[in-house]
Amino acid sequence: MPETPVTEIRPHEQVLLIAVLKRSLDETSTRQLTQDVLEAAGTRARIPIVLDMANVRFAPSVALGALVKLSNSFKLDGRRIAIIGVDMRIRDAIRVTRLDQVLVLHATLNDVLNDPSLK
Repeated sequence: MPETPVTEIRPHEQVLLIAVLKRSLDETSTRQLTQDVLEAAGTRARIPIVLDMANVRFAPSVALGALVKLSNSFKLDGRRIAIIGVDMRIRDAIRVTRLDQVLVLHATLNDVLNDPSLK
């Protein structure tokens, strides 16, 4: 049986929308997620990246660290990544560890589209 993909690119004109399909981001899934995001970002330069994590229910520290690395890497290139649909438990972990000062979190895609800092 083939392995379920970690991400899926969803068509959108204004952003690069990447949905995370896994419910849990273990170390292997996180590595694949990072690779998928970097590859997709290379295909659509200069537009914001939106990572939809609505399906994710568990993201350990390795996953959160990868999100921070992606965010910092894109920021250095003058590009932003926003994360939407974050489960409340994951959001709480992000807040407690103060990663919300590094990661751009929004509830919905519309919130991202209305955020002037991501333009």
